[in-house]
Amino acid sequence: MSRGGGPAAERGEHRDLSRRAAHAWQGRRAGAAPQTARTDRDRIALHVLPHLGDRRLTALQPLELERLYRRLLDAGLAPSTVRITHKIVHKALADAVRLGYLAANPADRAAPPRVVQATAGTVLGPEEARRLLEAARGDRLEALAVLALTTGMRQGELLALRWRDVDLEGGTIRVTGSLAWVAGEYRIQEPKTASSRRAVALGELARSALRAHRQRQLEERPRAGPAWHDLDLVFCREDGYYLNPKAPLDWLERTLARAGLRKVRFHDLRHTAATLAIASGVDVRTTGALLGHVSAKMTLDTYGHALPGAAEAAAQAIDAALRG
Repeated sequence: MSRGGGPAAERGEHRDLSRRAAHAWQGRRAGAAPQTARTDRDRIALHVLPHLGDRRLTALQPLELERLYRRLLDAGLAPSTVRITHKIVHKALADAVRLGYLAANPADRAAPPRVVQATAGTVLGPEEARRLLEAARGDRLEALAVLALTTGMRQGELLALRWRDVDLEGGTIRVTGSLAWVAGEYRIQEPKTASSRRAVALGELARSALRAHRQRQLEERPRAGPAWHDLDLVFCREDGYYLNPKAPLDWLERTLARAGLRKVRFHDLRHTAATLAIASGVDVRTTGALLGHVSAKMTLDTYGHALPGAAEAAAQAIDAALRG
């Protein structure tokens, strides 16, 4: 139950998470840059309020927060994104404790997902990736797997992709948004960072898969008749509507089983793309730009394991330079 605090009317203004969050991010959060405050507010509105916005603060339990985090992971969010969301929720609830609206912060006892560095155990090797694509050949979502493995695009970015952002002749894709479930409906949100808005080059494997996918979709459209949703989506249901974010993982699990491969998450296809690129000699900065990372440091911290012998090679190069 709440302790201390101001007048009852003021306490009532903050009785649920939605009102508390709105108060916490009015204008800008103290000490935060305006863009940071906006990003935090958007994360709360996108990932938390649709599920827990009307929950009374005094009734909110750690288990409810952990269930929310699992739901976000199931919807395709990366563990790092869910951890950031946890930190923002924790801050909002800590403010409620400080101001006397809560006796304790339930987020203190809620465990967010661990962020595990991409390793050989969380990515597919080259042979495994080829077996996955072979098992997916001719499947309705074959192109989704091809793009995930060749471009490293996030699941939300792939599900928000529209044909007007695809240039098959020029061999590029413009990443302009990410699909999200907000307040009971699908929305295409702005990219989470400026670096996430990017142009991605397409190899012939991806272009060929997209051409076949486009032809299949053109054949599906007449069959849907007036039920067709004209949303210009590349990856959609057979009636043109948004694909449920759980569908890619369900499809991937079936396809991995058919190929006799171990289970990985859909997000691990992005890790696989990055690891294959770096292991093939693509520099860290270019790989980071492909993935939409904010900095090369972020890429190196996550995928440094894909540079076997790099330290030894550097030592030998310096040795050779000094020896003349």
